[in-house]
Amino acid sequence: MGTPTAPDPMPAPPEALTLQCTLGDAPAAVQWQRRLTDAEFQPILDAEQARRDEILLLADPTQPPPVFGPMPDPSDYTIAVYACAAHGISLDLAARIHQATCTAPAVADLPGCNCSPEPTPEPTPEADRAFSAARPLPDHWVTG
Repeated sequence: MGTPTAPDPMPAPPEALTLQCTLGDAPAAVQWQRRLTDAEFQPILDAEQARRDEILLLADPTQPPPVFGPMPDPSDYTIAVYACAAHGISLDLAARIHQATCTAPAVADLPGCNCSPEPTPEPTPEADRAFSAARPLPDHWVTG
């Protein structure tokens, strides 16, 4: 009896890799982030609680009980929203994180949205130093 071999991997069809506009079948041209709704966040909480329950169940009773950090917070998560060129929001808005209730890309609000996105973070001295200390790419990395 021979050793079983795994089947050769098959690449995904190109259409499976194309992100689609939230409002239709056109390929996505713009992407931004928004916070999760309560319904989207609940499975994350359920999975974390199940993970903790399993750890407690499998814990060695002769050892101190496991200590867990705080439960996940909705402010730690975002979800990507995609739009085609016709349904995209402005570049300034796409660079910011939107509220969970944001309806973008709602046609009535384009090129804006119906929420007040979070402000962009203030630049830090560390980021400024890192940017100014950036080294040029090797010639073989640059094309054209």
